[in-house]
Amino acid sequence: MEPIIAGRDLRKAWGSTLVLEHADFLIQAGDKVALVGPNGCGKSTLFRLIAGETRLDLGDLVMKQGLRYGYLPQVPSTAPETLVREILSAPSPEVRRMESDLAELEAWMARKDAWEAADAPARMARYEALHTALGAARSRSDIVNDPILNDLGVGEDLIDQRFDSLSGGEKSKVFTARALANAKEKDILLLDEPTNHMDIDTIEWIEEYLLEIDAAVLLASHDKFLLDAIAEKVIEIDHLRTLEYDGNYTEYRVQRDAFQRAREAQRKRHFEEVQRQLAIIEEFKSRKVYNQVLSRKLAIERLQRERLELAPSAARAFRLTFRTGGSGYGVVRAVGVSKTLGGRLLFADVDIDLAKGDKVGLVGPNGCGKTTLLEVLIGRQPPDAGSVARGRNLTIGYFAQEAEELDFSRTLIEEIRSIRHPPPPEEWARGMLGRFWFKGDTVHGRVGNLSGGERARLALAKFIAQDYDLLVLDEPTNHLDIESQEIVAGALQAYPGMLLVVSHNRSFLNEVCNKIAVIAHQRLAVFQGTFRDSWAAAKMADFMATEKKKPRYRVKRVVKDWETGNSYHSGDVIQLTGAETQAFLRLLRWAEAEGRVERLED
Repeated sequence: MEPIIAGRDLRKAWGSTLVLEHADFLIQAGDKVALVGPNGCGKSTLFRLIAGETRLDLGDLVMKQGLRYGYLPQVPSTAPETLVREILSAPSPEVRRMESDLAELEAWMARKDAWEAADAPARMARYEALHTALGAARSRSDIVNDPILNDLGVGEDLIDQRFDSLSGGEKSKVFTARALANAKEKDILLLDEPTNHMDIDTIEWIEEYLLEIDAAVLLASHDKFLLDAIAEKVIEIDHLRTLEYDGNYTEYRVQRDAFQRAREAQRKRHFEEVQRQLAIIEEFKSRKVYNQVLSRKLAIERLQRERLELAPSAARAFRLTFRTGGSGYGVVRAVGVSKTLGGRLLFADVDIDLAKGDKVGLVGPNGCGKTTLLEVLIGRQPPDAGSVARGRNLTIGYFAQEAEELDFSRTLIEEIRSIRHPPPPEEWARGMLGRFWFKGDTVHGRVGNLSGGERARLALAKFIAQDYDLLVLDEPTNHLDIESQEIVAGALQAYPGMLLVVSHNRSFLNEVCNKIAVIAHQRLAVFQGTFRDSWAAAKMADFMATEKKKPRYRVKRVVKDWETGNSYHSGDVIQLTGAETQAFLRLLRWAEAEGRVERLED
């Protein structure tokens, strides 16, 4: 069977930085493939090559004729003034390719000798077929009213907004809808970090969607749960090349570790054999048996010319340890806490206790008030009702989302020294930065010039330089690759104090937390156990409550059901009957989280 995409001996550099060299890979129809490797290894470059956004320096990238694909770039290159409507109705890659092919054929038809060519009838047949197919392809390109907008929570009021006015989550939803729509009619989906800015419900919907379609998938993600669920094959970028492994992400890690041990053993045997031959040469020299010395030297030269296969690269680890303060057994207790923001109730009657050893993951849909609840619990915001009590000498460390605590105007060394007064010596600051891969002259660079992953590492470096009894972390793994996430998770597992963390990364929550607090329907419920166990219990509790009493919702701002075309306006009441589609229930979930509807309690 012919592959739908084949890369042979690929080479690509950005300026003087080589990203791919001698890279080979195959993707067959229906393959579900995880593309893995550390940040900066070339994953996004490979996506861009396949999508035609950039060109190879050397090598061959062969794709099935007429390949139909959806593409989600990690960083969309869209003009700020572009309207969401224009993005959702823009020509698909398939349409742009057809238009290009038609233009080439029309240029050929304009030649005087065109009709004398032996393949003229075949070209005209292709021209007519392309014209016929182009209309249908253009129709599929316009997804302004596609039901997938329900699933991803793209509201009607976003449609005529400028792209630069959207939040990070809204931008991700628009482009994910663009990539996933009409997947049944596509050969492959190219998805570069589809879970960025997405909440857990949406990530699980994406997971289910990808499992149900027949199209091939090439997927890069930092969510190990997603990679394990979807992937049947893994392509790793390492040493500028691509290596293929069968199985999902967990199985790939087992195979890779075994491969690494085998290569290290081979190198050790090779080194020991060279040392043995050198020792024999020295023995022969001492006995003046020079005719044997030459043959042994030739044997060593042959050994040294042997090209040993490279072992997989070792992960770039940084040293991370969280230490507790000296206040002993601090506690945080919230009773009957409520909070309204901009006239919208985020949560009410919240009760939660945190004691030493508690490691609580806080989850819920985007917009439900997770960050606000964190800040109420640690005293950065006052509650509107209820009370929050904190231990008198409790020391609290707060890791803000998107490294908000960093001063972008400072150099790295100024930023790390700013944590103490008077500032610690420069040698100490350099040592701390070195633990997080910031070395040499890079410590004098501006914080504002760092990438997202580099800022995350710098924020962690600042954070661990002090001792805290309670760690409050808001999306601490954003921009970190899987290996870096595992280092953070390992440090938090060993931390003896209290932890409260917001994250949408399911594998991270599962590794770190012993309780999960869920915000749903403006209330908070706490479940014991790992994320897997707690999330299953939370979903079952919500299902049982819905089955027992069909809820009603009052509309506060217009909500459009893209599946039916119906719009619900302020004051309307939506009564669930049990016959609703999953897409409509997802629509209500995100509408409630954004304050568009409120659940009525009878």
